[in-house]
Amino acid sequence: MAIEEEVATHRKWQGGDYRSYLEWMRDTIRIHQKYGLTERVFNSLIESAQYNPGVEQTLKSVKRDQYEIVLISGGFRELAARAQRLFSIQHAFAACEYFFGENGQLTGFNLLPCDFEGKIDFIRLMIREYGLSDEDWIFVGDGANDVPIAKVAPVSVAYSAHPDLIKVSTFRITDFTELSTILSSKLL
Repeated sequence: MAIEEEVATHRKWQGGDYRSYLEWMRDTIRIHQKYGLTERVFNSLIESAQYNPGVEQTLKSVKRDQYEIVLISGGFRELAARAQRLFSIQHAFAACEYFFGENGQLTGFNLLPCDFEGKIDFIRLMIREYGLSDEDWIFVGDGANDVPIAKVAPVSVAYSAHPDLIKVSTFRITDFTELSTILSSKLL
């Protein structure tokens, strides 16, 4: 039943029946609470998530004296934190963070508008904090929710991406290791 209800929220989202991404997330959280998502199950899911082929190798090889990786995700903070630890990422923003009580039950959450136009706000924050110009950054994404940020990025890379993102991106890659070639090219 929980999966069916979540699928229904996805359909509602795709049909434009939610006022905002945050409203959709609240509905999803309600389902997780209704069906008793526990901290043990949630952490198990987070730890079992696999990175796409080439992601670990590529992110670990990014020349950090040239590029600072900033992670902005429409997903869970716990997944973003896992990537932060593994890849030594200093800045990560994610849409949803879960809090569990002493009994292991989901008791609360923190929501950030990290999807669609919200991603642009976090990029602007990082540009300001690093003293960069609007032309000093590169975006990599995969979903339709990344279209607004790809449109404003000076360079955008669509990785195994949604067709709408491919249409507006500077580069299209299907193998994440291709990002290394782009970052080291004279095209940037």
